[in-house]
Amino acid sequence: MASTVSSHSPQSRTYNESFCFHGDFQFERHPILVLNDALDNLHVPHEVNEQTIENILQDLEAFAAIDRPVYWLAMSRLLELSLICAGHYADNCEFSEAGDLLVNPRKVLIYRKGYPYSLVKQRHGRLTDQLNTSQICRGLCLLKVKDEIHVEVVKPAVLPYLLEQIEQSCQIASWYLLDVQERMKKIADTIGFLSAWSLSGFEDLHHRLQHISSDTRRFVSDHQCNFNTCYFVRLGREIPRVIENNEKYSEFFTN
Repeated sequence: MASTVSSHSPQSRTYNESFCFHGDFQFERHPILVLNDALDNLHVPHEVNEQTIENILQDLEAFAAIDRPVYWLAMSRLLELSLICAGHYADNCEFSEAGDLLVNPRKVLIYRKGYPYSLVKQRHGRLTDQLNTSQICRGLCLLKVKDEIHVEVVKPAVLPYLLEQIEQSCQIASWYLLDVQERMKKIADTIGFLSAWSLSGFEDLHHRLQHISSDTRRFVSDHQCNFNTCYFVRLGREIPRVIENNEKYSEFFTN
């Protein structure tokens, strides 16, 4: 896989190990300004993965300032980061990683009749395969799952979770939320489009693009996400402006 793609994981792990937001609480700077600076210092999208986003989300939610509009600007900026990351994954044929951010729940619990404890579902793979330890017929296993198993989504995928939280806050403008929904759909469409090519990864895509016409390359590009960082940067500028000037207006706030 090309270096521009494979740089996701190792760089992100390095960042995740050193990332610590809580320690900055001892200073007088506003915690959201500290978090905003951390976002500014990321190499987007190559220094970002799902764990990076979850780490920052945990720190933001620990601040527990949902009654303050600037909190939702920070949440929106994290949503932007997630969209950029998922779009980059999709464009580079990293479909599993893109799907994890878009639809695949981060944690699902399995409850079985007659058992006192729940079981954590494996993130990837069939539930029947995880439960079918005795290697019985898959059809029979499906019947047993239907009759005996209840599942609970404890942690939804990052993108729908962030979007739902922001929508329920009623703090962020509807035009922006609609744009987010359109880009989430674009990610799903890109996954579907590139999956139909039966590509093994980014190197396979790159190889094929070298052997097709310029018109076809443009056609492929039109069906990729190609997200920019415009909103991510604008939100990053709005956050300190709102905090430092005690502003009640932002282009991203509801009227």
